[in-house]
Amino acid sequence: MKGGTQATEIDLMKNHQEDFNPTWNLITLCLASFTVVTGFGVILPFFPLYVNSMLSEIKLGLFTVGIALQIGIMTSAFMFTRFLLAPAYGDLSDSVGRKPIILVGMSMYAVLMVGFGLAFDFPTLLILRAMQGVASSAVWPVGEALIVDTTPDKKTVGRNLGFYMMSMQAGMALGPFIGFTFYFIFNDLASLPELLSYKLTFACVGVLGILATLIVAMLVTDPSVKHEDKSIRALYFYSLDAMLNRTGDSPRFLIKTFRTNEEYRTTSVYAIYLVALINGFGFAMIFPLISLFLYDYYELGPGSVVLLIGLAGIPALTGGPIGGYISDRIGRKYTVCTSGLMAGLLFLSLGVRMALVPLAILFAIHRFLFGVMQPAFRALQSDLIPEKVRGKEFGVVQAIFNFGAVLGPIVGGLLYDVFFMANFHLGSGVTYLGAGIAFALAGLLALFAATLLFVLVDYSADSLSYLES
Repeated sequence: MKGGTQATEIDLMKNHQEDFNPTWNLITLCLASFTVVTGFGVILPFFPLYVNSMLSEIKLGLFTVGIALQIGIMTSAFMFTRFLLAPAYGDLSDSVGRKPIILVGMSMYAVLMVGFGLAFDFPTLLILRAMQGVASSAVWPVGEALIVDTTPDKKTVGRNLGFYMMSMQAGMALGPFIGFTFYFIFNDLASLPELLSYKLTFACVGVLGILATLIVAMLVTDPSVKHEDKSIRALYFYSLDAMLNRTGDSPRFLIKTFRTNEEYRTTSVYAIYLVALINGFGFAMIFPLISLFLYDYYELGPGSVVLLIGLAGIPALTGGPIGGYISDRIGRKYTVCTSGLMAGLLFLSLGVRMALVPLAILFAIHRFLFGVMQPAFRALQSDLIPEKVRGKEFGVVQAIFNFGAVLGPIVGGLLYDVFFMANFHLGSGVTYLGAGIAFALAGLLALFAATLLFVLVDYSADSLSYLES
């Protein structure tokens, strides 16, 4: 009887592998990424304005928690739960399969977007943002690992990760337009109050996320899924139960993961960790405040802010495939370092007072360079890490990035509140805006991270001769 069961399981696996289509899988996984990041893209411009219209300063004795700092704290809560759970969920996906974990995360993210429309105070928003971090930690790193696993030709890993990054950039770019469309319908056409229009926009995006989750459930194939005799519904609840158990154990797992001295953790891998930490800090310090920056310094309304951020994100759509293609041809390390250095220099310039058009162009170029860097960085990471622990290690790098991103928003919010409108006149009519202090710090950190990666990563595969062999 036992032998018969094993034979059945083998037959199921063979049929599963025969039906597997890597290209279709990649497309559907990109849809999953696009959906989750679309929610993030809606939040990026809308959330600070939503918070600004709903909340007020909080007095704590002699200390005042301003709106910018509250936004920073909520962003930190999102990043903290990602930091805590990404390695645990990545490791869990190594054992139960990637797809079920992705489905749980996507469904959670969609429901939480609807929850934003029901929020009414700072504590509620804080909890929802923290829970969104839980959901996203089950989607992004696990999806990256599944793409690497299911790419037949490992010489095209960079390209496929580039398409995955492009779907993320598409979500970042189109999210503001989707949010603006709903907002325009509710606020301008239906003449609903501004706050209610924000709430209904979040709810509509959440419904779209639920539909995307159903599509992924039906179309994504994961050859690594265990318990192949289970239905999708059974796998979903099995994985949800496993995630709940792993969530409580995640602090201990995280400590054990970082304490373990694995053989593959060379100086190069530790350099990846350090660069992820620095980039996470710099990224999260700036991006939650961009909407507020445009609103306060350039006096743009909600619609203009959303459109500018959306338009600036369009060039980034090509950054992912281009970055992945270049990294497959000239090497991962050179692609990451060059794009990182250029992005750092651009970040330094964004704090200078300028006309709106050049500001939008510089921001768009920065987004493009960030898009180029991401797949090359992921591909470099995958080349340095054994396949059997890839899910866990993708989660570890995400966790380290997120740990930096926990601290970044708080520092950025404090700098914004302290230097708000404290402009610095540099001569020759050049003015560096107060909030530009945060841009300058992020730019210097990006330059440092790129230099660090170039010096410390010993990547023998980084040559044309290796790729052709």
